[in-house]
Amino acid sequence: MRPTRQAGGGTGGETRTAAALGLLGEVLLAGVLVTVGSLLVVTAVPSLAAAVAHVRRQVSGCDVGVGRFAREWWAAVRALWQLGLLAVGIALLLTFDLQLARSGFLPGGEVVAAVVAIAAAIAVVVLLRAAGTWSDDEGSPQGAGARAALVTGAQRARDDLVGSALLLVGVGLCWTFVWMLPPLAVLVGGLLALAVTGVEVRRRGMEAAHEERSDN
Repeated sequence: MRPTRQAGGGTGGETRTAAALGLLGEVLLAGVLVTVGSLLVVTAVPSLAAAVAHVRRQVSGCDVGVGRFAREWWAAVRALWQLGLLAVGIALLLTFDLQLARSGFLPGGEVVAAVVAIAAAIAVVVLLRAAGTWSDDEGSPQGAGARAALVTGAQRARDDLVGSALLLVGVGLCWTFVWMLPPLAVLVGGLLALAVTGVEVRRRGMEAAHEERSDN
């Protein structure tokens, strides 16, 4: 006889606890794998896309593992390497502009610095959401290239402003964690992948609710 699940305890509680611990473990593993996969710098965005797929597979109950991540990482690199190159270029340009604004050689340097900060926030959100478009809800690649991922990511960043704000909060928290304890940088990739997954689940849930209200 199968045991009866009880909310908050018994088999149901143990199952939820095991699922939460399993997710935590895969998020931590994804962080390490993203760190290793991002050593070439231009592979940072593809590595994050592979990590999002990894977390999605864990959440949906599909198979996960280092070998599967390695295959997805290579597929993401082939599909999104241009997006990774774009991210590096944007980072270098914004860093240069910020240093120039702080140098005192430009009039209105504080305004320029504020504009750079806003541009950096927008770029980070769009890139995170672009990484989330590469795989579906079950973590399977959808075959999207760099251009399609960027366009879709920008659309989602614009249409779901609350979700974009939540991603910025997640980035800010990761920054704070690393500032407090630099070794935590190894885990940032997994935490960001979890944040992207959560925001996308929220977005799809709101879209489904909106469609249901429209049908009624």
